[in-house]
Amino acid sequence: MNLLVIGHSVLDFINDGNSIKQNAGGIHYTIFALNRFKSKEDEIYLCSQFDTDTYRYFQLEFEKINNSYLTKVDKIPRVHLNLYKDKERHEKYENITNNLLVDVNNLSKFDGILINMITGFDITLEQLKNIRNNFTGLIYIDVHTLSRGLDQNYKRNFRLIPEFSEWAKCLDIIQVNQKEIFT
Repeated sequence: MNLLVIGHSVLDFINDGNSIKQNAGGIHYTIFALNRFKSKEDEIYLCSQFDTDTYRYFQLEFEKINNSYLTKVDKIPRVHLNLYKDKERHEKYENITNNLLVDVNNLSKFDGILINMITGFDITLEQLKNIRNNFTGLIYIDVHTLSRGLDQNYKRNFRLIPEFSEWAKCLDIIQVNQKEIFT
């Protein structure tokens, strides 16, 4: 199986109330999981971004896949996560980058496409429509941070996803959690 995975790489700063941990986040979790159960015949292609300062956090997992769609940028997004025992986590982003560049010219080589909306800006609706028009296989999306808006202070709060019915028309499988289902 050839699988194209699309999503932003982010550097997480996770504050659990006792300490702040800095580590790879975003699409890294998806690639980590896929690397654990792929077979020798499977090839995972990653469409994401990396930067020189943080690549060491991602390197071990990213080097196990085909990263010919990986793009170097000056700085990947940083996510500050405050975790709480009694309420939803608080997220604040910095350095939100542009949408990922997805080459739609040779999508027929893939058996499936997995999109994880890590930042909510990973791809646009127009990009998704273009992908759908050029790909007949299954498209899976994890709604993730598409379900959260971005305010003037770069804080992320749940909101209704604009034009969701248009997004849904292009997708075969949609994943949401208990909070995202209402967005």
